[in-house]
Amino acid sequence: MTRLEIANLEHAARSAVVWIPEGYDGRTHYGAVLAALLPAAGILVVAATLLLSIV
Repeated sequence: MTRLEIANLEHAARSAVVWIPEGYDGRTHYGAVLAALLPAAGILVVAATLLLSIV
């Protein structure tokens, strides 16, 4: 691999790390966060219940 190819890969990796979606408005959307957390918490409760029922 040449130095130029290595440099191109490094630059491509850097640009992928700092990419920000165009739709980002700088605010935290708590409704969307809760909409994701509530089902996840429900899954954890069901999993814990199943694990405790085995013992």
